Amino acid sequence: MSDREQWWTAPFEMFQTNLREVDAGMDVEDVADRIVAFGADTWLVNAGGILSFYPTDLPFQTRNPHLADRPSGDLLGDAIRAAHDRGLRLVARMDFSKVSLAIAQQHPEWCFVDPDGEWQVYNGLVSVSPSAGYYQEKVVDVLDEVLDRYDVDGFFFNWFGFNEVDYSGRYRGVDHNPAVREGFAAYSGGRPLPTSSDSPDYDLWRRYAAGVIADLNARFAAHVRGRGPHVGLIRSDITFHEANNAVGRPLWHHATGAAVSAFRAHRPATPVVVNSVAFLDMPYRLAGEQPEHFAQYLVQAISRGANPSTYIMGAPGDIPYGALDAAGEVTRFHDRHRDTYAGLRPCSTIGLVRPDRLAQPLDRAAESVTEFRGLYEALQQTHLAFDVLPQEGLAELATTGGLDGYRVLVLPDVDGLAPEAAEALDAAVARGARLLLTGVSGFGADGAAVLRSAPGERITATAAGPEELMAVYAAEPGQRGGRRFDGPILPVHGALHTVQPRAGATVRLDVLGAAPFGPPEKAYGNEPDGRPAALEVGYGDGAVVSVPWTIGRSYHDLGLTTIRDLVAALVTGLHAGVHPAAGADLPEQAEITVQRGPAGTVVHVLNTSGARRASFGPPIPLRGGTVRVPTGTPDATAHALVAGTDCPTSWHEGVLTVQVPDVDLFDVIVVPDPRNGAA
Repeated sequence: MSDREQWWTAPFEMFQTNLREVDAGMDVEDVADRIVAFGADTWLVNAGGILSFYPTDLPFQTRNPHLADRPSGDLLGDAIRAAHDRGLRLVARMDFSKVSLAIAQQHPEWCFVDPDGEWQVYNGLVSVSPSAGYYQEKVVDVLDEVLDRYDVDGFFFNWFGFNEVDYSGRYRGVDHNPAVREGFAAYSGGRPLPTSSDSPDYDLWRRYAAGVIADLNARFAAHVRGRGPHVGLIRSDITFHEANNAVGRPLWHHATGAAVSAFRAHRPATPVVVNSVAFLDMPYRLAGEQPEHFAQYLVQAISRGANPSTYIMGAPGDIPYGALDAAGEVTRFHDRHRDTYAGLRPCSTIGLVRPDRLAQPLDRAAESVTEFRGLYEALQQTHLAFDVLPQEGLAELATTGGLDGYRVLVLPDVDGLAPEAAEALDAAVARGARLLLTGVSGFGADGAAVLRSAPGERITATAAGPEELMAVYAAEPGQRGGRRFDGPILPVHGALHTVQPRAGATVRLDVLGAAPFGPPEKAYGNEPDGRPAALEVGYGDGAVVSVPWTIGRSYHDLGLTTIRDLVAALVTGLHAGVHPAAGADLPEQAEITVQRGPAGTVVHVLNTSGARRASFGPPIPLRGGTVRVPTGTPDATAHALVAGTDCPTSWHEGVLTVQVPDVDLFDVIVVPDPRNGAA
């Protein structure tokens, strides 16, 4: 294999210059020099689709008219020469989501058609349908034209999907192109095509649309692979995630790390690139992102094993993006420590399942995601190292052995669990794994258990929403009298399901039924009402705890440490007696991730103390603390890459405790594996 073949299997750093049509005269020599100085080795630049930045001869492509002002008339060709002269790779950005109005008028059969029969037109461009002929037949002709003329190292497809929402955020409805109507009818057995997200069968439409895109992606990948084994396709050979902000969208501060973790745990052999957006939002492309916020995109990416990428508009220096200094520091750090990042694999023994948005209706998916986020925050703040596992990948993980290393699996209020996934989880528990189920996890739409290992037979009733759950609590067994209580009394928020226990199940927590809460003189009388708030049962060599209320949503929405600590205690209790788990003694604003590779065990410590409601500000340095790394080597050592110092250590019963230096944005603790000579 040559150095170029499958270059994406080694660590890399990318920089995207997303060009406006007026940037066709860009000084590619200067830009390439800047990208090298930034620390990147891969340049993503516009090539074709909406506008061709090379002199296309295809009648269904539009040449950028500003190419006429360039001496060569070919920005893409000039960029490739400048990149390759400096040892940079060049990835061609393609956007096939829209065509010019003139091309649309020649080929109306290609166009997106809204439920009222109108095209989706934006700034003189017309959206096309992925089910129609442009995507299905003509895209490969464009790829071939580029491959015939240029020695590109890869392709990236922008906005690759059914565009129900336009650039202004307006909802335009489900695509009603005739090819879509025909395809959906065949897929659904003749069901009517939905018109919007409120229509019946919209969830079925989402699955159909995802299948169309997956099929196109596979076909494009196979075509490109046949043309050149060194040409990588982002979204196929390389998993793509865009880290961005958006005006009006509530910020979840851990979104980047969670997404990368799910990708890496599911398919650890497939590299991930996180393209981090240097501006605030699409309507504010000239306004630079907060530097500390942008830095979080990059450090969360590399902490979970992804390759960092920075995305700007125009050429470097044209727009004052204040985050680029911080981004360059992280990018160059990743470049300097490629030996550390090469071959990393997730190695946590706790897995948090991410709900499958396509397996549930939109409203239920939103509830499950909130539960997931609350549990994520509880584990992160108590420093129980964990990986994120996608619900849709559980069965595949079972067949590849990817579930074998997880001693505790946490399922956050997920329904729609596929039979093969349920079977995989039951088998894992029988072999010794432990499950923590919350909300409806483990039960089907009819209320019956879908897991043989579940401690509940079925759900017999559900109480949901503020009115039904006012003054309802969870507490340790033994509370009597409704006046004096032992231990924390936890508010039940979101949804509570009454579960019929399975034979042999043990009640771990009771529900304290509602009682008057006002006026104060009448606020008493909450007593156990016979409903379990947590059940546990053994199954094979493992065990399962079911918390049939939305404890994660309760923590996410209410923020009570008592709720968080109960989650941590349940997970820790399930993990106890198996073998030690990685962890830390650090402020709750720290997040730790644990991976393993040729360099040894690699622990990232991220400082999220700068979290703001809608961004990140400057972090407060974390002064001291420890991380705990399971290892059977009493004489193991540790080194902090950012601080550039060896770390004091102590070893006891299979756990290495490492003193962590002060952490500003992040640090990386490497514990070499003496068996492979890592240093």
